[in-house]
Amino acid sequence: MTTASPPKIWIAVLLGIFLQPFVFLYVNRPRLFWPYLLVGLVVAAVDWYLVLGIHLLFSVICPLHACWIIRRYDPSQPRRWYSRVWVLIGLYLGLMLSVLLVRTFLYEPYAVPSASMHPTLVEGDVVIVQKWGFAQSALFGYALPGEETVAPERMQRGKVYVFYPPDHDVLYVKRLMALPGDVIALTEQGVVVNGKTLSSDLVSETDGFNRFAESAGSEQYQIQYLKDAPPGAIRTFRVPEGHYFFLGDNRDNSDDSRHWGSVLAQRVVGEVVGVVPK
Repeated sequence: MTTASPPKIWIAVLLGIFLQPFVFLYVNRPRLFWPYLLVGLVVAAVDWYLVLGIHLLFSVICPLHACWIIRRYDPSQPRRWYSRVWVLIGLYLGLMLSVLLVRTFLYEPYAVPSASMHPTLVEGDVVIVQKWGFAQSALFGYALPGEETVAPERMQRGKVYVFYPPDHDVLYVKRLMALPGDVIALTEQGVVVNGKTLSSDLVSETDGFNRFAESAGSEQYQIQYLKDAPPGAIRTFRVPEGHYFFLGDNRDNSDDSRHWGSVLAQRVVGEVVGVVPK
C-alpha cells in the first residue's frame, strides 16, 4: 500500500457511472463496495425482469456518493492496491467474464413470451435453464457453436426444455413428450406414446378451458384444452433417431412439434430447473 494523492473527482464520476460499485474501491472504501455490489446485482435482476430502468438511478447514486467521500477524503490515509484504476477495470472485466461464462455454459434466465405453456407457465414468467450437459450453446437468445451430441440421460419425458425448433432462430420452451424411436399419437382420448395413453384426469372447468392433470415419465403436471374446440383428426408421429418431440401444455394454443416436427438433439439448449413467477 502506498500514500498517494487523493482520488480525483472526474475519475470517480466516470467509474461511478460505468463501473458503479467499483468506484468505492477507487475512493478507498471497500466496506461500501460489497453492499453496493449486492444491491447492484439485485437492481440489475429486477430491471431485467420488470424493465423499469432502475439501473439509471443507481448509476447516478454511485458517483454522487463517491464524490461526497472525496470531498471529505483524508490525504494521509494509504491508498491500497485495489484503488488503482487499471486494477478496478481488470476486476470489473473479470466479473463480467464470469457472468458471461455462467450464462453461456451453466445457467441462464429466459422470459416466457407466450401463453403456449399455460397453466404451467404464463407470459412474463422467468425460467432458469440448466445448460451444462446439453449440446447447443446460447447467450442472450443467440445461438453459439455447440457440441455434436447431447447427454441422452438429460432428456427425460415429461420435463420442460428450451430449444431452437427446426428452421427457427428463436428459443421456444415446451414439454418433452416423445424420445428418439417413440411413436406418439394425438387422439381425442389424449396423448398416446408407444401404444399407451398417458394418464389424464380432469381437474377443473372454466367457461373457456378444461384443465387436466397429466403424467409422463416421472413427471406430473397440468394441461388445458379449449372447452369448445372441435375434435381434431388423429395424428401419429414417429420420432427419428437423434430427435425429440415437444408439446405445449396449452394443447389447443401451442406452436410445437405437431407443426414443425421433431427437434434435433443438437438444438436443445437446456432444461428448465426453476421458475420465477411474473
